[in-house]
Formats: sequence, structure tokens, C-alpha cells
Amino acid sequence: MKNKLENIKTNIVTGFLGVGKTSAILHLMAQKPSKEVWAVLVNEFGDIGIDGAIYKSHGVAVKEIPGGCMCCVAGVPLQVAVNQVLKEIRPNRLLIEPSGLGHPKRVLDTLRGEYFKRVLDIRSVICLIDPRNLLDSRYTTHENFIDQISLADILVANKIDLCDEVVLRAFDHYVDQLTPSKQRIIKTQLGELDDSVLDGLANPLLKAVHPAHHVIAINESKGDGDVPMQSEGRDGFTSVGVKFSRDKVFDFSALEAFFHELLLSPDVRIKAILNTNHSYGAWQIFNGTQQQFKSMAIDVSTDNRLEVIYRLGELSISQQQLNDGLDACLV
Repeated sequence: MKNKLENIKTNIVTGFLGVGKTSAILHLMAQKPSKEVWAVLVNEFGDIGIDGAIYKSHGVAVKEIPGGCMCCVAGVPLQVAVNQVLKEIRPNRLLIEPSGLGHPKRVLDTLRGEYFKRVLDIRSVICLIDPRNLLDSRYTTHENFIDQISLADILVANKIDLCDEVVLRAFDHYVDQLTPSKQRIIKTQLGELDDSVLDGLANPLLKAVHPAHHVIAINESKGDGDVPMQSEGRDGFTSVGVKFSRDKVFDFSALEAFFHELLLSPDVRIKAILNTNHSYGAWQIFNGTQQQFKSMAIDVSTDNRLEVIYRLGELSISQQQLNDGLDACLV
């Protein structure tokens, strides 16, 4: 007889686009006790599902909510997704990663509601930020950025290896102004978090500054194979992506050049899993912004996939241009 599903420790790991949430969760998953089962429920801005594929490549039990954000589907659809994770995986702990453009209030409201009252044990809400964004008013005035921090129990300054003294002083000053103060303030790099962050108690009294804010996304096209997909603008951002069959092989150097060209524009995020001719591992994860770009070898993937997320007005790239750019990189 299966154990009853109750008091499952649950954490939300939030933060704006490109702050390193997936890396942080992977680092936490690596510390999982051997006798426990942990699962991840991940939501992405676009339809392609890069993060879900990354988790799967690391052997993580994951459930995806692609296309549109988790806070827009909070309520019955979110209940269904959580129920599927619990019943199919039966985890001892559930980590939830909303979209970088997601507002966590509605997610928290759903998880703390009567439906999950005895099932989930909501632990600390963890928010990662890139401290460099604190010097940019496009972030510090963005409602989701503000409320991701406001509703967090633990605030993590990630990527401090890329920050100078001016940025770190700005972060310290920002933290000093937060009311109420956070349970913990952490400075780290590469998402390196100790699993002790997971067992803090969530403060249900934390309030959102902009609780009603959010514009629901409309996803235009979906499909399989060599089919591009695009999300309508939401909160000032949009995305375009494409999937290719797994037998197509791309030149690694040509891909790097193509991606760096796209990243000349600020507020562009690139995520991809592609089959390449790289000598140290054919399948590569590409993950980058204008501030940081990296690639990493992984095991074989089911297909090639690429997603470009960008702020409206900063970049204009059509689905055809994205296809043409990738075609030019084929071996």
C-alpha cells in the first residue's frame, strides 16, 4: 500500500530571466539524500521547454508547464499539474520553478489554499537575482522583479563573480532597505546553494507590492518537428523558438558566432540544446545573455531546440530569420 500523500516539503525558487534558477535547482538536487525522491515542476515563458529538457538530461524527475506562465494558470490547472507530479512521482520534496517573468503571488495562494492544506508543507521561498540588474531601472521598476523579491524568504545574489565593488555595494544598500528583512541573504556564484536553504519556514505574512499585476500571454503556434513557435508579448517581453529533428548537426563555432550576434542587443536570453560537432561532446546546452554566455556538454537529447526571449523594442527577429540563422550553422 502506498503511503498517503501529505506534508510534502515544497519550495518555490523564483527570480527574473537569466538569474540562474535552473543551475541553482540542479545544485540543490545534487545534494538530495539518497533515500529520498525529489521532483521539479518547471514553467517556462515560451513553448519549447528548454529547462525541462535540461532537467531530464541530468536524470531529474520533472513535470513541465510550457507556454504561458504558471501564475496565469494558477488555480485548477496548477492543481492538476501538482497532482500529476505527486501521484506519478510521489516525491519527498517538490521544487517549483516559475517562469522568470512570473509573479509568485497566485502560485503561493494556490499552494497555500484549502485544496493542498494537508498535502503540501510550504517551506522557504527562494529568490535569485543578478545584482547587476539593480543598476538598471528597467528591472528595479518592473512589477514582477519587485514582487519576486518582496515575497521571498531567502534572497540570493547569484553571479557575484561577475560583479564589481560598485554592484556589490548597490546590492548591500538594496538589502538594507528591504522591509521586513529577509530570513537569509546569500551571495554566491553558479547557483551554488547549500540545501539548508530549503528547510526554512515560509512567512505567509509577506505581501506583494503589486498583487494584481500580470498580463496573460497568448501563444500563437505550436507543433512538432521543424516548427517555430512564438509567444505574444507579456510584461514587455516576447519569445521565438524552434525545434529541429535530432539528426541535424550544427557547427559549434558557427553557433557561437550566431548567438553572440543576437546577444549584441541587451535583454536577450538564449537557451538551446543542440547536436553539434564539438569534439568534447556533441550535444550541448547553450545558455546566455549579453552579460554571460556558456555552453555545456550533455547526454543525447530527443531533439534540437532553441528559444530566444527578448524585451520588446530591443530586438526584432522573425521565426524565418531564426530558421535561416540555424540553417547557416548546419554541418
